Amino acid sequence: MRSSSGEQPAQSLPATALRVAYHPLDRLGELPAGVLATIRFGARLRSEAKAAGTGQPAGLTIDVGLEPLHAANSAPTPGAELWFATGPVHTGQWSDGAGSPPCQVRYAHDGHYLFAVVELDEREHGGILLTAERAYAAIRRFQQQSGFPHLLRMWNYMDAINEGSGDLERYRQFNVGRGRGLGEVSQSYPSATAIGKHHSDHILQVFWLAGTVAGQSLENPRQVSAYHYPRVHGPVSPVFARALIAPDDTLLISGTASIVGHHSQHHDDAMEQLEETIRNLSSFAPHVRRPRSANRGDLLKVYVRDPALTPRIAERLRQLYPTSEILFVAADVCRRELLLEIEAISLSPQGS
Repeated sequence: MRSSSGEQPAQSLPATALRVAYHPLDRLGELPAGVLATIRFGARLRSEAKAAGTGQPAGLTIDVGLEPLHAANSAPTPGAELWFATGPVHTGQWSDGAGSPPCQVRYAHDGHYLFAVVELDEREHGGILLTAERAYAAIRRFQQQSGFPHLLRMWNYMDAINEGSGDLERYRQFNVGRGRGLGEVSQSYPSATAIGKHHSDHILQVFWLAGTVAGQSLENPRQVSAYHYPRVHGPVSPVFARALIAPDDTLLISGTASIVGHHSQHHDDAMEQLEETIRNLSSFAPHVRRPRSANRGDLLKVYVRDPALTPRIAERLRQLYPTSEILFVAADVCRRELLLEIEAISLSPQGS
């Protein structure tokens, strides 16, 4: 397992350093100890866990309905994402009583960082807009009393993200609900990802990393900040930062695609979109504050609309980031003309 938190002598790593790694799909029953949150990908992964009798790992377990993809190389296919604890792990559940049905937040924390998740059935909350509003209102209230007030990283997974036209597109409706639920934001935005699932389950799933200490939000000079998008992209702009530097200097890059300014580039050309996405990712290289060694890489998660594109995308990324751990998943991107999106943790300068 490789840490994403950067290369330092082991004895000098701060107690609050984030460590993240991908875990092989075929080794679900061999999860290491000391995990704050386990994010498991794919229905097969969940069924294998039950068949193996492994139960729930310690900490918070989040099962994501996105299928991991094999990248046609010798490396094992990742099937889970592990966020390691910096101390003893405490788990719990919080119920938001400000609505019906109640909204449950499951969480785990280690005294420095907190991972939490909300999962709401759209059929019980009146569609994606109202469900997003309910989820984010609960998140806001939970965060206010959690002891971990600073949002660092968020993920939003939903059904049919591109369904609907114009302002009725589900992603645009989600943004309206998210904005309503969050209300006025008094601190900087976290980095974030919003992705559509290929298999419908009617569940809006939002999970996040928060801390006792604030991070530093970053924007990409090649792109208009998402929260400043013009009206053409919807009635309410997405509220997230392009990246964030966590308190331990780990760089958390949001879902990044082939967008320059606020316009999508290279419609329907996956490989050109990949090159534009890489240029966007490389814009953050100057913000990588910790040096790397030859045997320590970064983590990339690649969302691919058409799984058949995975081998070509993987080949190019392996050329650019030979020491990185890469997880490919089948998913839809928030704009229907975009074929892929990449998020990253502490992306090193080698891709610039």
